[in-house]
Amino acid sequence: MYRHTFTRINISKTKHLLCRARINGKKAKLLIDTGASNSCIHSELQDHFKLEKKGDPFDASGASEGKMEAVLTAKCIIELGRKFKGEQAFVLLDLNHVNTTLSSQGANKIDGIIGADFLKKNKAIIDYGHRKLFL
Repeated sequence: MYRHTFTRINISKTKHLLCRARINGKKAKLLIDTGASNSCIHSELQDHFKLEKKGDPFDASGASEGKMEAVLTAKCIIELGRKFKGEQAFVLLDLNHVNTTLSSQGANKIDGIIGADFLKKNKAIIDYGHRKLFL
């Protein structure tokens, strides 16, 4: 039998799933995206979250037009809810286009995205009815 911990999920005006987290002790607002293969943090927030780059930049693609430069971070500490604490590497990515779109639709900006890498590794279950992310 699995013993799960959970964090509450908020639903934005744009119908995106959001959760609050701490990355290296700093508060973060993250969009939960099961279609994103990698978890990422807005590249402008690298220093704020004390993230160390690991490796060389590479081209990344997503829902936006064209390719974007990205770089992987070393593993850092991520905390969700009251009990979950783990390690996670992120991709540093310019999320200005995402935040511009969210703002134009009356939603708050995000600091990053929780992707399938994190969700799969932590055997996540999304309970839409109760607005909880079980890990």
